[in-house]
Amino acid sequence: MHLGEYLACATKRLIEAGGDNPRLSAEILACEVLCLHGVQSVSDSARLFCITETRRELSEDEVERLDSLLAKRAAGCPVAQIVGRKEFYGRDFLVSRHTLIPRPETELLIDIILQKLPDCLQIFADLGTGTGCIGCILAVERPSWRGLLIDSSMAALKVAQANSIRLGLEQRLTVLCGDIQRQPLMGCSLDILVSNPPYIAWSERDSVMEEVFRWEPRDALFSEENGLQHLAGCIRAAAQTLRPGGWVLLEHGATQGQAVRQMLCDQGVFVRSETAHDLAGHERCTYAQKRVK
Repeated sequence: MHLGEYLACATKRLIEAGGDNPRLSAEILACEVLCLHGVQSVSDSARLFCITETRRELSEDEVERLDSLLAKRAAGCPVAQIVGRKEFYGRDFLVSRHTLIPRPETELLIDIILQKLPDCLQIFADLGTGTGCIGCILAVERPSWRGLLIDSSMAALKVAQANSIRLGLEQRLTVLCGDIQRQPLMGCSLDILVSNPPYIAWSERDSVMEEVFRWEPRDALFSEENGLQHLAGCIRAAAQTLRPGGWVLLEHGATQGQAVRQMLCDQGVFVRSETAHDLAGHERCTYAQKRVK
C-alpha cells in the first residue's frame, strides 16, 4: 500500500470516529512511524512530507505500527500523547498523561515577558509548571536568567526535568515540588512569577472538549471557587515572594480578567495591572508589577 492510499483510509476512519483534524492527525502519525523525528510535531513539515512521499510503498511492519497508533487516535487519545511530544514556541516538549498539553494561547505569556519586562530581571518561578514549557522557553530566550519549575505532581516534575535536560537548561533550572496554595518559596526572592494554573470551574466541565476531559489531568484543569482558587493562590504567592518591582503574569479564562485584576488590587501591593487579549480577542493573560517601596 502506498502512503497516499493509507492516509486516505486513515483520514476516513478518524472522521468516522469523530476526531479533530483527522487528515493532519494521520499525517503526523505517519511521520512518527516513518522515523522523521524532529519534524513530526510541526504540522507543515508533516504535511509537506506526506505530499512529496505520497507514492512511498509502506512495508507490512510500517502498516502494522501505523494501525496501532491510529487505533489510539480513533479512541480519542490526543496526538501529542501518542507521539509523546508537542511543539511550543518553536520547540518540542515531552508530554505525558500527567501534564497538560502545551497550547498556543499560552505563548502569549512568553510574548509579554520578552517584550515588556527588562532583561536585567533574573530569577523567576514557573508555578504549576507541568511540562516546564513556560520556564524552559524563558531560560532559552534569556540566557542570563535562572528559574524554578514548581509543581505538586512528581510525575509532572519528571517530565519538566526531562525537558530542561533536553534543552540543556538543567544548570539554570531547578525542579521543586510545591503546591500553588502552599508554595515553598522565600519572601522577596523572585523577579518574576508566571503561571498557567487550573482555572476552569467544575460547573463549566460540559464546555471542555471530551478529548481534554478524558485524557488530560483534571487537577491541572479545574479549580474551585468558580475557577479562581488557584489564580488567587498564585496572586498571594506573588505578593509574598516577589521583590519590589517584580512581576506576576497569569493565564486565565476568557471571562476572568476582571476578577484577576480585582484580586491583584485587593493585595494592596501591585500596580500597573493590565490584561492582554489572545488572537480570538478574549482576555487571556493578566500581569502586574509589585510596588517599589
